[in-house]
Amino acid sequence: MSDDFGRFEDEIRNGLNGDNAAQDWDSPMPFSNVETLPFPVESLPGPLMAFVEHLSETTQTPEEMSALLGLGVLATAFQPKFDVQINADWTEPLCLYTVAVAPPAERKSAVIAALTRPVYEYEEERRTAEAGDIARNQTERALLEGRLQAVKQQAARGKEGGALARQEALDLSAQLAEFQELHPFRLLADDSTPEKLAELMSSQGGCITVCSAEGGVFDALTGRYDNKGGLDVYLKGHAGDPILVDRIGRGANSIPHPRLTMMLTVQPEVLNGLMSNTTFRGRGLCGRFLYAICQSKVGHRKVSPSPMPEKVKTDYRAFVRRILSMPYKGTITMSPEAGKLRESYQEYIENKLGDGWESLRDWGGKLVGAMVRIAALIHAAEIQGDPTLMPISVDTVGAAINIAEFLSTHAEAAYQVMGGDPEIANAQYVWRRLENSGKDEISKRDLFRLCRGRFKRADEIDAPLRVLTEYGYVRIEVTERDGAGRKASPVITVNPLTTGHNGHN
Repeated sequence: MSDDFGRFEDEIRNGLNGDNAAQDWDSPMPFSNVETLPFPVESLPGPLMAFVEHLSETTQTPEEMSALLGLGVLATAFQPKFDVQINADWTEPLCLYTVAVAPPAERKSAVIAALTRPVYEYEEERRTAEAGDIARNQTERALLEGRLQAVKQQAARGKEGGALARQEALDLSAQLAEFQELHPFRLLADDSTPEKLAELMSSQGGCITVCSAEGGVFDALTGRYDNKGGLDVYLKGHAGDPILVDRIGRGANSIPHPRLTMMLTVQPEVLNGLMSNTTFRGRGLCGRFLYAICQSKVGHRKVSPSPMPEKVKTDYRAFVRRILSMPYKGTITMSPEAGKLRESYQEYIENKLGDGWESLRDWGGKLVGAMVRIAALIHAAEIQGDPTLMPISVDTVGAAINIAEFLSTHAEAAYQVMGGDPEIANAQYVWRRLENSGKDEISKRDLFRLCRGRFKRADEIDAPLRVLTEYGYVRIEVTERDGAGRKASPVITVNPLTTGHNGHN
């Protein structure tokens, strides 16, 4: 466990005046300049660890992608079965929102398909085995509904036997109200609208996992479902708070103990601007995700990587089937030593929230809970019997903290991509406006005109320009006067090494 790691830039070292005497330029630094940690794969349960290592090799993809999504597989298996008690007043469900961020051509679909293949196989076997029961259940309901309709008509006519028909109608209505309808077994769903997602969760005892290599969930949320009602399923499904969805013309979906897990891969541009959505940030949606900003291997991939050993595939498949079919349910607890380590880590995180993580508080405030969820998932996966009979060990919490440290650096990077740091976000906005102008030089006065949609006063772009100067995107020269004799306006020169500025006027 590290004592500290990558922080956002706290101070801008350079002023508005750059070194204009220099003739050479260096390549600009990326806005997301957090040094992210590698995923501690050794913290995962053995069969999952081996599968992640070999999957990354055979697909030539970064380990952090398959490792983070592998935690989603654990959550899929255990979210219907267990929760974890941290103290007398603090219990966490075992669902996770995992999102791996990678550019196009990174074989995201291949990674998700490999990780979830045993889950889909288990689903299909359950559906086949239960098909007869479901058919009988549907027929029984149809017969009850048909009989109810007939006796209601008889009671309405009021002829002989009307009183008996009325009583039978009331009895049948009570039976239908208490009728336990069976549905085809589901563990995984692709991109769904919030309404459809609530319906799926209701039919599956309150639990489902959204699994997608395209990140359509974010597209839906930023589009039609950019509203409070659309977010409730995602917010409450993560926290385990009751969900009640009223549907016009149909019965309500009442889910007293929802559990929603997400396994997503998205391209970086999908995250861009999410922080500017005040609903997402204000209601804490962004803070619920566990991010992995994947280091691309494109351009350095092996043409003929080693295939995955059959034993690794077989062991992983058996591992997934074992945890999916585990018959136990209940509350997982922590050993006293594990509880003390949790307290120490929580104090460490609390100090960071007060100093250095000001722009990350919505995410950091949930990190300890996420860490304990991960510890419980690892514990449940490694215990061969009932995980509730043995408390989480201090070593397992230590492994989960190692993962939490990885997640922290990647959350910092993700929040920079999403505009979580207002200073960086403003600099990115000014740079986009400047880059879109196609100009190699522009006065500060003219640049402000381009940015008036965001800034009301000219001095408000000073801080973003300092960031752009510090990161090497521009240099700024203060002229003595302009051609019209007006008060001098600084001239911004664009780094010719930046994309899109190679000789534009």
